[in-house]
Amino acid sequence: MEIDCDNLKEFVQSFSLVNNCDRINNGALRIATPFNYPNGSQIDLFLEVSSDMFNDYILSDYGMTANYLLDMQIKPWAAKKRRLLIDDICSVLGVAYSAGKLQIHIDQKDLSDLPHAMVRLAQACIRVADLSFTQRLQIIGTFQEEVEEFISENNFSYEPDITLLGEYDREIKVDFRVQGKSITSLIQTLSTPSVTNAHTRSLEVFSRWYDLLRIYRPTNQFITLFDTTNNIFRRDDLGRLGDVSLLLGYPEEQKVLQEVLAA
Repeated sequence: MEIDCDNLKEFVQSFSLVNNCDRINNGALRIATPFNYPNGSQIDLFLEVSSDMFNDYILSDYGMTANYLLDMQIKPWAAKKRRLLIDDICSVLGVAYSAGKLQIHIDQKDLSDLPHAMVRLAQACIRVADLSFTQRLQIIGTFQEEVEEFISENNFSYEPDITLLGEYDREIKVDFRVQGKSITSLIQTLSTPSVTNAHTRSLEVFSRWYDLLRIYRPTNQFITLFDTTNNIFRRDDLGRLGDVSLLLGYPEEQKVLQEVLAA
């Protein structure tokens, strides 16, 4: 029998979005779907009455997708770019991301939309979980993002990409401002894949520190983090940076960095 547009629905009408269903202790329905996480485990969705006065419904993953990423040693909230990726996924699919949960609000009078909501939420679970692959393949790993993830994972209070007014009324970009117990640290990152660009990049970071010295050095700790995954920076360039800031190699000196930022 040939499949055409007229009989296509006959072949798919028996397909179910619900492989199994039971009620858990808090009264929510646990729905076993035919969809799977990247490791093959089943995606479960949970349907419960919302806490508002209208008795609408919330369809949620109960944080299972975030737990999946944590099992892969990936914190969904740790890096700025990762958070933006999750926000983009949710925005396209009409899904909210709150307190680690992916969820969709369903109006009581629109319960006929439940199948579409289940597909959208399951799709969001899969796409967010796929961040485990992008992490493994280092698709989202610039040096500055790796440093930000380290700062975030150590629960430091910080601000990324700040701008300060330095000498000669020049606006100076600083990669991070981190608040420790008793001192504020300003951090510049130094990384480039190009040997020919390493010297120019080093001088740019030195210039930024120089223009901030008189105004901000008395009340802030200056830290330059240079990428130690390749040995391309000139010794004299690193020496100049060491004269105007605390020079640390990353990731080699992570432990020292942690202690310095916590001071």
